[in-house]
Amino acid sequence: MPAYVVNMKHSAESCPLFNDVVMNKFKDGMAKREESAKKHNINVITACAVLLEHLIFYVVEAPSQSAIEEYLKDTGWASFNAAQIREVQFVEDVGKRYGVL
Repeated sequence: MPAYVVNMKHSAESCPLFNDVVMNKFKDGMAKREESAKKHNINVITACAVLLEHLIFYVVEAPSQSAIEEYLKDTGWASFNAAQIREVQFVEDVGKRYGVL
């Protein structure tokens, strides 16, 4: 299954830390993450945040970019983040393919 990096960014005004309405969306999204990932056949490898830069990074395996878009809508992340979704390759896989590893 292809791997993707999802970079999300929101403004300070729409940050869950400082906006109660968005905090409720964040809580709802956290509760829906596993169910939505299963629904869209997504394997979340990791998710990280840089709090005061208002950034969230995901590394996922997914059948398509549209599956990730649906996941972001289902969880509510898309309602307060701009998202960049890029298909990537794991460095280990590239190394194996080119005989480096």
